[in-house]
Amino acid sequence: MNQIEKYCLKIIEILFYLLLFTPLVISKNFFFPFVAPKTLYFFAVSELIIFVYLILAVSFPKYRPSLNLLSITLTLFLVASILSTIFGVCPHESFWSKYERMTGLLMWFHLFGIFLAGSCVFKRDDWIKIFEVSVIISVIVGIIAIVSNKGIGPLVKAGLDTRGGGTLGNSSFLASYLLFNAFLGLYLFLTLAQKELKIFFGIIFTLVVASLMLSTGRAAAISFVGGVVLWFLLWCIYHQDKKLKIAGISLLIILSSALALAIYSSLLDAYFGQKNVIQSEILDKLSLNISKDRALVWSIGIEAWKEKPYFGWGPENFNIAFTRYFDPRLFIREVYGRDVWFDRAHNIVVDTLVSVGIVGFLTYLLFFCSIFWILWKKYYHHEIDFLSVSIFSVTLLAYFIQNLTVFDMVSSYMMFFLVLGFIGTVASQRKDSGSQNKNFSFNKRRFFIALSIFIPLLLTSLFYFVVQPVRSNKTLIKAVRTPNSEQRFAFYKQSLEISPLGRFQMRENIASEEMKKYSIQQIAQRIPQETQRRELDFVTQELEKNIKESPLLFSSYLLLGKAYNLYARIDTSKLQKAEEVLNKAIEVSPGNQQGYWALAQTKMFQGKFEEAFFLAKKAVLLAPQSKQANLVMVDVGAITAKFTGNSEMLKEALEMALGINPQWAPDVQLLLNQRGVGAIPSTP
Repeated sequence: MNQIEKYCLKIIEILFYLLLFTPLVISKNFFFPFVAPKTLYFFAVSELIIFVYLILAVSFPKYRPSLNLLSITLTLFLVASILSTIFGVCPHESFWSKYERMTGLLMWFHLFGIFLAGSCVFKRDDWIKIFEVSVIISVIVGIIAIVSNKGIGPLVKAGLDTRGGGTLGNSSFLASYLLFNAFLGLYLFLTLAQKELKIFFGIIFTLVVASLMLSTGRAAAISFVGGVVLWFLLWCIYHQDKKLKIAGISLLIILSSALALAIYSSLLDAYFGQKNVIQSEILDKLSLNISKDRALVWSIGIEAWKEKPYFGWGPENFNIAFTRYFDPRLFIREVYGRDVWFDRAHNIVVDTLVSVGIVGFLTYLLFFCSIFWILWKKYYHHEIDFLSVSIFSVTLLAYFIQNLTVFDMVSSYMMFFLVLGFIGTVASQRKDSGSQNKNFSFNKRRFFIALSIFIPLLLTSLFYFVVQPVRSNKTLIKAVRTPNSEQRFAFYKQSLEISPLGRFQMRENIASEEMKKYSIQQIAQRIPQETQRRELDFVTQELEKNIKESPLLFSSYLLLGKAYNLYARIDTSKLQKAEEVLNKAIEVSPGNQQGYWALAQTKMFQGKFEEAFFLAKKAVLLAPQSKQANLVMVDVGAITAKFTGNSEMLKEALEMALGINPQWAPDVQLLLNQRGVGAIPSTP
């Protein structure tokens, strides 16, 4: 083996090991400390892997990709995602994503790169070593999550809210990551021949499963249990004993039928409120029912997909599609919970349809089906053993099932593509380093040409996709921690100029943070008007940029309208702008009550109380059972009565609200007391 070849292979191997530490990377000095540092670390290591692999592939043709069904279908899905980005409603967001997620097209380029590198370079034994390190690291991740949930450990001392997810910052993200490692631990335990290693990974497997079950990520935990049951049934079906075969097939039919019935029952309740014995006696008690808010969000997603059926709205644009087709029933919080902002459908089918349309969805299904085709074809051709085909098939099926209620982040994507890399190796059947391509002799000239091309590309990529986002992120945190107004806004401007990554979200977060103090009149009054003008000018200008660059971004319209309402305290001419912006907000998201409420506030500032009441009443009519909408309507009526002496609108609001739900009376009375307009009139 050529020395350069040997060094490249060793560097790629080391970098893959470093990649496995991604779930442990966190930093308080980042905007979204559990997501941004992980993803930027993943980007940096991935780019180094891709760089070394490209040098290797150019210099040694035997490492170049070979065509197989998996690589072809994965490429087709990537092409479909690129087309969806181009034809989507916000290509910027589709490519860059935001710091809270960072799973846009840029992430997929990195994932595709490590898939090619791993599947073209590694052999089966190399992957086994990588999986061994992965499950060991997952135990560390799981233990940190457990101790953090007990209120101890470094994350708790650092004041980080882990939301049950330890270093991953969310229990669902933790569970998705552990799901892969639990199955990998099972695979290692069953396949390793050496007794000491088998015992060791048996213990490791137990610890990973314990961490998974102790997490509150129900979807992954249930999928793991179901996956193990399915694997056992497959073992029975493919066993030589005929009785076991019959038992396995029978149980598989029974359990599949029970699962289909359970899903059907849960959907009936979620969509139509039709309770049944299975739903009330089994699913509810086991907390296996589909929540009504998720079901409603899925239906919103399907309606949005119908508008753009072929290439979708573009990756990372679910939030735009969601607000466009917002269902006002989400504000009936007693039924649908308190969350009214969704940037994911929490369902891989709906998310994929909305983001990349039917073209992307079909390529995704094709790509997923190709995995099972390759594995089982290799098994029937006696090229892989039963444990390999069954465990990896079950792993990917469990992953797909759990993604019907959750979504991926960098750590689960990393595990998914490591498994894909292993299957890519199986598909290529690289039994030795020269089995697939003619081993051309090393060409020094070609090697140095590759270096001269790829080194500048690597440095450029690292600078724009890693270094600049790190600088932008840290500058934003510096701004948040700077009390001096002029310095803070200088840092804000600098952070937005450094990198385009997450720019829409950063502008909105900056605006939200700055508007908090202006929403409290006592605080706002202590701020010099010159400072107020400077700060509010910056906020409104940045939000206007958001709207110009993404004309369907309802959240920016809403924030901008509220900002102009606050600005009107020192400059009443801003009310006209607020009215224009909020009318546009209602046009963008006609079913969202928040636009009507903000515009009603504008109308009250203008002294147009009847128009304000009409808007508040219209918001109630969108979802009459919404307590919040009714209280806003009563509040508008109370303010009108207090400042104009006209109590007719208040009477109408009270009659309407209490007619819908008399049990709201205590909350209504509390609101009236706060406004100083007396008691609810007694009913004759």
